Amino acid sequence: MNTFPDGFEKLIPSIHKVSDFIHDHPELGLEEYLASAKLKELLRSNGFTVEENAGGLATAFKACWQTPNGADAPCFAFMGEFDALPGLGHACGHNLISAAALAAVFCAKIELEKRGVPARICFIGTPAEEIKGGKVAMIEGGAFNGIAASLIAHPFHKTIPDPGCLSVSRCTVSFHGRASHAAIAPEKGINALDAVAEFCCDIREWRKHIGERERVHGIITRGGDAPNIIPDYTEAFYYVRAPGEKTILPLKKHLEALADKAAESTGCTAEVKWISAYKGMTFNEPLNDAFIRVWRERGVEIPRTNGTEGKGSTDAGDVSCLMPCAHYYFGITGGKNYAPHTIEFRDAARTSEAFGQAMAAGSAMSEICIRYFTEPDFRKAVHEAFDRAEK
Repeated sequence: MNTFPDGFEKLIPSIHKVSDFIHDHPELGLEEYLASAKLKELLRSNGFTVEENAGGLATAFKACWQTPNGADAPCFAFMGEFDALPGLGHACGHNLISAAALAAVFCAKIELEKRGVPARICFIGTPAEEIKGGKVAMIEGGAFNGIAASLIAHPFHKTIPDPGCLSVSRCTVSFHGRASHAAIAPEKGINALDAVAEFCCDIREWRKHIGERERVHGIITRGGDAPNIIPDYTEAFYYVRAPGEKTILPLKKHLEALADKAAESTGCTAEVKWISAYKGMTFNEPLNDAFIRVWRERGVEIPRTNGTEGKGSTDAGDVSCLMPCAHYYFGITGGKNYAPHTIEFRDAARTSEAFGQAMAAGSAMSEICIRYFTEPDFRKAVHEAFDRAEK
């Protein structure tokens, strides 16, 4: 069935070109100049006013539009992402997140113009979700000030409402030893590689005993410079995840204790630096129910979620602590259980079928936006649920 408002279908080829361009030109976080430019160009050409450098980030932006009588109306936002993964390109399908947000904001504009209700809508271009937390920086820079509610839709192997997400904290773990010749005088060295290796092994053992929705994982980012030099410095990069700020704190402390243990047993010193964090998702049941309702009206039953199923993390969690927000998922793999951050998922994100699912998800979000502006009881329920929720 046709789920698009009249006039939207002529925009689909332009959105498709932008989505494919982003996929074909992967850019890492805070370096997404090409993607940002393409998105801004398309939004400007369709009547949106673009604010550059939103929140102080060079590739971030806000593209806003309002009805003639909408100056005092709340602003409803759709978030787009466009950063790629190191070595894997768009294996998380962020090109499709932007495509879905474009579909949402264009469909909403068409319908709101037709209805004449006071409304303001916005596409927020949010860079660097994967590691650097663009939305966190944008919040600190004021880019989300004045936004009343927001939505985002992410590609996945199936379509589901917001399953929630975990809080995440990231750290560097460094070990300091003493260099020496590995063959002539190994006894004069203090091996920092031994320390980081022991630390990683201890993490592996600890991982067997953590909770169902707790995660600890990382990589060694520096292991030494040459085989014949006892390494005097090594470093690892680790993530710790848990359902909320209270539950993540003990995990962080235990990781620090394991670093100290590895340092002590090898004669090294250890330093743990916590460098970034995302909050967990604040669940909004009315927004989730609205997504389920849209798909049911299209003849598609999707499972209900309660915000405790998700095991990933996103900086949209920080947005959800400021305002009503939902992070939906739409299936792009034809039923195959491909995980994000894989080659298979990257390839799926470039198919016409996946793009079609992004358009369907975007139009679903636009219908929720229309309800927000035309059904006062729904809007009230959305904000009351946010006010009641534990942040």
